[in-house]
Amino acid sequence: MSIFESVMNSVQQHSGVNPQQHSTLVESAMQMLGNQAGLSGMLGNAESQGLGSVVQSWIGNGANQSIAPNQVEGLLGQDRIAQLASRAGIPAGVASAALAHILPTLIDKLTPGGKLPQAA
Repeated sequence: MSIFESVMNSVQQHSGVNPQQHSTLVESAMQMLGNQAGLSGMLGNAESQGLGSVVQSWIGNGANQSIAPNQVEGLLGQDRIAQLASRAGIPAGVASAALAHILPTLIDKLTPGGKLPQAA
């Protein structure tokens, strides 16, 4: 099973998006964060936003802590949220709320064994 399929099977779809929009958000977030540079940048943002322990819970082997939609905006930045929302054809606020469900599982799946992927 691919990481995409695993995330799609594990993450509850937000009520404000349809299945295609949900799929587009997961796929777009994977493209944005699915490498060492994307994850490192997000982790740096998390530290500066006071969310380092939340994101570390997603990377580590324990339970994933939840994140609020407004925290997702701080974590990814409004420009990235707007980009993801545009790709999915939904408002930025709905994208933030949906990503609050998606990101913990996505980052968990992208960091097997609790480690960031190595730079290419």
